Amino acid sequence: MKHACASKKPRARLTLAAATLAAGGLLGAATAQAAGPTAADFLNAANSPNNWILFAGNYSSNRSTAAKQITSANVSGLSKAWVFHLSDNGPTETSPIVWNGMMYVTSAHDHVYALNAATGKLVWQFADNPHVISFAANRGVGILHGVVYLGTLDGHLIALDAKTGKKLWDEVAVHNPVNTFYTMAPVPYKMADGKWVLLESASNGDWGGIGYITAFNPANGKRVWEWKTIPGPGQPGHNTWAGDSWKRGGAAPWTGVTIDPSTQTLYMDLGNPQPDFNGAVRKGKNLYTDSLVALDISGPTPKLKWYHQFIPNDTHDWDASMPPLLFTGKRNGQSMKMVAAGDKAGNVWILDAATGKLLDHTVVSFQHGQHSAPSLGGNVACPNTNGGVEYNGAAYDPATNTLFVPSVNECGFWKGYKTAVYVAGQFYLAGAFPKFVGPDTGNFNAINVGTGVFNWRANFNLPAAGGALVTPTGLVFTGELSGQFDAFNTKTGALAWHSATGSPIIAPPVAYTAGGKEYVAVASGTAGNQKVPELKSPGHGSMITAYTLK
Repeated sequence: MKHACASKKPRARLTLAAATLAAGGLLGAATAQAAGPTAADFLNAANSPNNWILFAGNYSSNRSTAAKQITSANVSGLSKAWVFHLSDNGPTETSPIVWNGMMYVTSAHDHVYALNAATGKLVWQFADNPHVISFAANRGVGILHGVVYLGTLDGHLIALDAKTGKKLWDEVAVHNPVNTFYTMAPVPYKMADGKWVLLESASNGDWGGIGYITAFNPANGKRVWEWKTIPGPGQPGHNTWAGDSWKRGGAAPWTGVTIDPSTQTLYMDLGNPQPDFNGAVRKGKNLYTDSLVALDISGPTPKLKWYHQFIPNDTHDWDASMPPLLFTGKRNGQSMKMVAAGDKAGNVWILDAATGKLLDHTVVSFQHGQHSAPSLGGNVACPNTNGGVEYNGAAYDPATNTLFVPSVNECGFWKGYKTAVYVAGQFYLAGAFPKFVGPDTGNFNAINVGTGVFNWRANFNLPAAGGALVTPTGLVFTGELSGQFDAFNTKTGALAWHSATGSPIIAPPVAYTAGGKEYVAVASGTAGNQKVPELKSPGHGSMITAYTLK
């Protein structure tokens, strides 16, 4: 469920010194370029055991590591190396970025912390306390050429010196800061023309906005191009919206993007239509909501290659929420490029990455009443708005041809309204957020890509929204809402190791090496939107916990 948070004091604007730096280019110095990461670093991210330089590890969004020190034979010796407590407590969804021995993490309210990745010692902190439109969530930073980039809860894009945390520039990047904000970690990408851009997606999918993804110039935060997720008049798909309902259509790309540099294709999972709980006022399929879209980004502006809509005219806020996962898997004895998506309706979809053709569909959460819209008197449907597959991502293991994805079993009692009224800065729902109908549980699913059936499933007493991390040594890590951090055997599903972090985990784990040692790290904090009645303890604050072998 999405809860309101108190507003915070707005930040200061771009300073003259920062403007001078921005005008001189990306830090304006060759030393910044040498600081990295470079284009080669990003393209080789999946094969580097040392760093974790993108939200989901690499452009394929496959949360995997090449590090091999931690194995199924020695994982029992994994212990806490360090714990860093964030000064800003809240629902901590950050995916740590690690580059050359430094770790960069964010808090719920957009604080940025630079840590020594081997010791957890604080190097610098940036704290600017933005205005919060509705709920606090930040999933991390981007890093490029010695600059750390932050998208904020009040729609700013900010550049920080990676060594000092000094603000270099600060731009109001969204079109409408009343209803639009950022939760996604910015993604640096070198376009086909050789120019760098910073990709950031607008979160406005429940506040009466239209979703869009923007490419910014990383030197100064100026727009390079933009693609809107709702087709306007004269565009293909516009006729899937009744009347002028498209003007507040939604389809926010919430969490991340996936890129295939070999084909210059960008993949995005898009969110629900608006108003959330009344499909009658927006009759039609409502493209491109609840869809996976593939964009050709080889030219100066993106062009739609294909789309696959999972839920036409969604009336339950069942976003396609996790970043698409691009991988080469096996089906019918043949290897092919596939892209996987998960949605909050409890589905995992596997598509042909070239065409969008559906290859397989696996239900991973309890489903009930999915074809019944919320009524005036109310009805039960499952999953709830924060059930199914959540935001933090899956992982693919080529050794076992298995997709690993957490999921949530949660039901709700839904009520709809007859009409929808837009008020700037408020939810645009035409209904009430559903009340819990328990129990609320979770699963960690191992899906055989060749068959679409489960190799195994781990069952949790609480929702599972912690993402996945797979190793080449037969292990897959995930976190639980209880605060327990787990490692499972990829082949058997046997629990190989676990440790209590002390607070609910709703963030994805990462792996890296520092000082010659492999670490696995995960964030934990309050439960945020995943808070359920069964969770009795709020935890012991927000923290980053790093583990290594004794």
